[in-house]
Amino acid sequence: MKKKTRAPIHVTLSDVERAYKKVEEFQRLIERGKTTEQIFKDILKLIQVDK
Repeated sequence: MKKKTRAPIHVTLSDVERAYKKVEEFQRLIERGKTTEQIFKDILKLIQVDK
């Protein structure tokens, strides 16, 4: 059986820059005393699902 090939993942420079900014923001929140659980709960509050 032949293995299916996977589609390539395209990452742009802006995607990488956005990821670095998010990491820096995450690190600042941790330095201010927030736990990772608190940060993720705050992020989940921002996500809205349309029904």
